[in-house]
Amino acid sequence: MDSVYHEGELYMQELMGVRDKSDSLSSMIKKEMPIAAQEFLKTLNFCVITFSMDYIELFSSVVFNIKPFIEIVKTDEIVINLDKKSFIPDEIIKSNKVNIGFIGLAFESRKRIRVNGKGKIINNKLHLKIDEVYANCPKYIHDRKLVDEINFQDSFKLYHYSKFNKECKTIIENTDTFFLSSCHNERGVDVSHKGGQKGFLRVTSSNNLEFDDYPGNNMYNSLGNIYTNPNVNIIVVDFKENKILHISGEASTVIQEQNEKKKIKVKITTTNIKLEKNSFSLKYDK
Repeated sequence: MDSVYHEGELYMQELMGVRDKSDSLSSMIKKEMPIAAQEFLKTLNFCVITFSMDYIELFSSVVFNIKPFIEIVKTDEIVINLDKKSFIPDEIIKSNKVNIGFIGLAFESRKRIRVNGKGKIINNKLHLKIDEVYANCPKYIHDRKLVDEINFQDSFKLYHYSKFNKECKTIIENTDTFFLSSCHNERGVDVSHKGGQKGFLRVTSSNNLEFDDYPGNNMYNSLGNIYTNPNVNIIVVDFKENKILHISGEASTVIQEQNEKKKIKVKITTTNIKLEKNSFSLKYDK
């Protein structure tokens, strides 16, 4: 029987001494959505979707609405209304088939669900055929309550940078939440939620970031992907100022020994930085 984990995930699990724990969780990964997952998706207000056509370039978009926007077509197929979203490149919109990673997150209940598969955008709706789906633990999700929707008069503005400027650094240094997208050339695209205290995502130079990987579900999906493919994308949502920061680059891991325990630091060298303003219109209270 083939493992639900690929070689990179297995390597990281072995390295961190959690293979038994990982195997005990493998039954969580499904090919079709359980009823509870379907009901959860129907109520979502917020998700992050990562698109890739070649497993080299990854691009993530926030999709949101004060009303639910996901339709269940079959147990292995959903349709996502993209009426309210951050930027998606034209080449992705026009593609006949795109590799997809999806994470849906309810901040109020601290629940999340992860999906990967393949999809196509038709008439501003993403038709997603599911390969894998599973729920995640509530660790590191900060409680936020959706209280309102802000309507902007102007359309969003997109800025391109080759290095982190002061505004980008301020967003990063003040965030307690970001989303890390990675991929495996056969198993597909993955989006992972990362949460911590302000400052846990750090700018170390004009083109470099780093963060400490906190123990989670012991599957090591993201770090396993990075072991096989360094290309990553980070998206940071500034919930107060309604800005979205997109960061593409290449990641590497550094294993650190501390008190006879292994810790992992993730370093990212950026290749592309985009900042959207007036692109996110949901208002959250902490």
